[in-house]
Amino acid sequence: MQRVEHACQCSCGKSEFRMAGTPLTRFVCHCTICQGYTGASFNDVVAVWSGAVSIPAEFPVTFKRYRPPPNVSRGLCQRCTKPVVEFMALAPFVRLAFVPVGNVRDAQILPSPSAHIFYDRRVEDVEDSIPKFSGYWPSELAVTRLIMGSLFR
Repeated sequence: MQRVEHACQCSCGKSEFRMAGTPLTRFVCHCTICQGYTGASFNDVVAVWSGAVSIPAEFPVTFKRYRPPPNVSRGLCQRCTKPVVEFMALAPFVRLAFVPVGNVRDAQILPSPSAHIFYDRRVEDVEDSIPKFSGYWPSELAVTRLIMGSLFR
């Protein structure tokens, strides 16, 4: 089976990276960490297995952890200081990557968002029919269900 790769880039467009395959799911996070990381009201991301993301060695990304577990390492472009990709370890050999949808060049490959998480931390209300989850555990469980559900599609 051929591995389909999709071009991605940071906001400044000077640096590119690749994302392979089909995203597992897409969700919108309203947590205060994502707000600080993106400089926006929320972080709209697609989740993929971490091995699906390849960042060239010459692409200057700085990774930072904003708090202890769930150990999300968030990458910023050193040129434009905008979000590139986030990596999260679920278990010793199970890692996910979260790619901001604005970094994916071909928007046609993106699924529609399936949930708003940490909605209790929102900066502004969002008027749509997408389920909204508030609080830490309901938000984490919602994302877990989305990812697990994608395994059985």
